Amino acid sequence: MKEKIKRLVIEALDETKEATGKDFALTEETVLLGEGAVLDSFDFVSFVSALEEKVSDAFGKDITIVSEKAFSKKYSPFKTVDRIADFVAELLGEAE
Repeated sequence: MKEKIKRLVIEALDETKEATGKDFALTEETVLLGEGAVLDSFDFVSFVSALEEKVSDAFGKDITIVSEKAFSKKYSPFKTVDRIADFVAELLGEAE
């Protein structure tokens, strides 16, 4: 499941790149938010919206990625592609 989620994360980032005209490399360790991030806050909102839609289409479950739960974690689930994929997997597990 995590590999499928990572693909969705990459697809949503690709859409964001295309919409913003920004060009950056995508790996599991690409920094999405915070110091050295490839996205600014507006881009991040677009990315999260696209990702939530892709997750809903792929898994038939609606999740909210930006939430109090996300901000209460010790380490930001938004930092990298890998971390956000883990967090989405966690949310999907709770949505069952």
